[in-house]
Amino acid sequence: MKEYVEKRSMKTPTIIMAVLLLLLLSTGETRGQKYKPNWRSLSQWEVPQWFDDAVLGVYCHWGVYSVPGYRFNSGAEQVDSGLWYGWFMYVPNDSEDDNYGVYDHHINTYGDPAEFGYHDLVPMFKAEKWDPDQWVALYKYAGADFAGIAAEHADGFAMWDTEFDEFNAMDKGPRRDILGEMFEATRKANLKTVVSFHEVPEEMFDPARDYCPEGVGANDPKLANLYQKPPFSIQNKKLLEVVDKYRPDQIWFEDEYCGEKNWKPFIAYYYNAAEEWGTEVFISQKHEMAPLSCSIFDVEGGIFPDGRWEWAGMEEPQKQRWQKDVPIGNFWAYAEGVGCRPVNMLVDGIVDRISKNGVTLLDVAPKADGTLPEAQIQGLRELGDWMQINKEALYGAKPAPFVEGGIDEWQAGSLRFTEKDGFLYAIELGNQWPPSVGFADYEESEAPSAPYVIPGVEPVPGSEIKVLGVEKALPWRQEGMNLVIEELPDPLPGDHAWSFKIRVLSESQ
Repeated sequence: MKEYVEKRSMKTPTIIMAVLLLLLLSTGETRGQKYKPNWRSLSQWEVPQWFDDAVLGVYCHWGVYSVPGYRFNSGAEQVDSGLWYGWFMYVPNDSEDDNYGVYDHHINTYGDPAEFGYHDLVPMFKAEKWDPDQWVALYKYAGADFAGIAAEHADGFAMWDTEFDEFNAMDKGPRRDILGEMFEATRKANLKTVVSFHEVPEEMFDPARDYCPEGVGANDPKLANLYQKPPFSIQNKKLLEVVDKYRPDQIWFEDEYCGEKNWKPFIAYYYNAAEEWGTEVFISQKHEMAPLSCSIFDVEGGIFPDGRWEWAGMEEPQKQRWQKDVPIGNFWAYAEGVGCRPVNMLVDGIVDRISKNGVTLLDVAPKADGTLPEAQIQGLRELGDWMQINKEALYGAKPAPFVEGGIDEWQAGSLRFTEKDGFLYAIELGNQWPPSVGFADYEESEAPSAPYVIPGVEPVPGSEIKVLGVEKALPWRQEGMNLVIEELPDPLPGDHAWSFKIRVLSESQ
């Protein structure tokens, strides 16, 4: 069986390159040779150290779908406001399916979708105010360890300079290499990079192909590159192009974007490429498309069919690092009212996930002009204020049960425990997590008061205990298996999630 990932075609291949390509096709060899396209070989992969230490990533859903800015009028689908505009704009009111008011909005704003189609929104996506360095500076202050963008969603518009799709950000719309500029800014800030691929490209336009007359809009052969589903061979070439051209540290997948036949060969190609680069990389995936022996499991957060938010991720600590991606606001992509959840809710989720060995990937929702909503800018700044004091308790830390000494628990009520370098960090959320409410109803954090009891913790005798952000040691005593802190700083540093640093292993251990 031929096992080969189609490498991106060269515009002017030399005879030598052509011969080498034929050899690759006939032997199924992948460059680097450490990884072969089978699960046993791919399982040589190990979780990158940088990700094992990481706390937070920030990326965005941004594209042509950011132009209308329309908020779906009801239902659990509101979380997809903006993002799936291209689907619902072609669902008329007499359809059996709900269109959440999108069809009427499009008619009233732009006209009949058959006459003003999704492709007509492309020139309106200009990114004229976008400053990637400004974005990255904000992300880094907020505590991010890696950053990036969604490279392609279900509309199939590519956010990079690609030779395999004429509907891309370099040739249309912004006329900028969005992915390239974002990665350049990210690496200048010494952060790792992430890029994501969502759904099956052009899946969004199933209703469009039904709605538009023959030869019009979504059924116009001249627009087939946008509206029609591409073969997996093209999607595979696009993936390989991103690997070769941009060298991402993480690639996030919704599905087997390049098709089942190409999936394992692609992973092998990517991992072998990283061996040549001398970097640590991984794929993350949410539908069990690859074993955890060669991938990171991602848990998506959002509103599900019962209309309730899903915040928590994994219920218990996992031995292998995992990831939770969740929007910072109401929706994945920009729409009116996208907002930002309160900072204590952001913090509580991040802390809870680290206590279970999970990394948070926050999604922001830029406007079509490249600016972030003011509420999200403010939210990230407030998150950064907290991180400047408390990230020590999270970065490079592990769930306490997985580390020698300390405590064999990851939580106690509103407390969460992490551990590193002989210290236990007891982080008081001051709130119930996971919440059963949306962020509009999330309560303010309740500050601890003395005497403050941390159950099941025995510090090294005579050692100092501090709350991060305050230099003065706290008086404490041991009562059986419980640690009692007799006095607390007044005022406490910050308004949420206070971190107590406790030595539980002597320096000689």
